[in-house]
Amino acid sequence: MTNWFHKLFNPHCPSCIEQKHEDSICQSCETLKMMLEQSNYEKKQLLDKLLNPVLPVNPTLVEYEPIQPKNIPWTVRRQMLEAEDRKKAELLRNAPKPSVEKSASLEVLEKELGISENIK
Repeated sequence: MTNWFHKLFNPHCPSCIEQKHEDSICQSCETLKMMLEQSNYEKKQLLDKLLNPVLPVNPTLVEYEPIQPKNIPWTVRRQMLEAEDRKKAELLRNAPKPSVEKSASLEVLEKELGISENIK
């Protein structure tokens, strides 16, 4: 009852105006407005990135290797192994052979150090 008299005689007091304003605001509506605003902002950013992509300054060309199948047939695997063995054999054939002078100098050094007697 006193509240009714207060509103009747003082309709424009600051506390009444503030109370009226707070009563008109719905918290769930405010939360939804904030969520909508945030969603719209994110959509705008995404759209800007899609329409105006930022390109790197120095794009490097990447060479991609073809994807190899996981299951390699035995005939293909055997051919790959044989090719690798042929390359290794070729490298061994073309490798420089140790000279006699080096082995002779090694024997002399072993004798000086007394190692050759311990090995045999």
